[in-house]
Amino acid sequence: MWQLLLPLALWPGATGLGRAELTAAQHRGLQVALEEFHKHPPVQWAFRETSVDSAMDTPFPAGTFVRLEFKLQQTNCRKKDWKKAECKVKPSGRKRKCLACIKLDSEDKVLGRMVHCPVETQVQRELEERQEAQCSRAERAGEDPHSHYFPGQFAFFKALPPS
Repeated sequence: MWQLLLPLALWPGATGLGRAELTAAQHRGLQVALEEFHKHPPVQWAFRETSVDSAMDTPFPAGTFVRLEFKLQQTNCRKKDWKKAECKVKPSGRKRKCLACIKLDSEDKVLGRMVHCPVETQVQRELEERQEAQCSRAERAGEDPHSHYFPGQFAFFKALPPS
């Protein structure tokens, strides 16, 4: 565990939360997000998180919803080696700003996920709004649609019979 803390703790200018400050669900969410990110074919290099800017988890009947905002930077390793401790961040490596929304059940199984890591310069308002909508879908994953009303979920009403 201490090895995992070292790269983030030594990163100059790291802001936000360190790994040690994350809850167990947030740690699991970050792991799921990194796995998801490294699955995408356009990604050829391993990336390492340089900071976790915000992290929250919310309990729901079906499980825990985790929302993370974090930054990644390219390393000197190929993406298949992304978990290796010897993968060091390249000072001139590409940077990504990520939003991850992960829904975990009580056994930490993933019920819903949305991971979006655009190149930092691409972050635009329209993109962020679309991410928020996808994040909300991940948050509601596995919930009984009849136990909670979500705004916009039902766009009809039943009129009362004439008296």
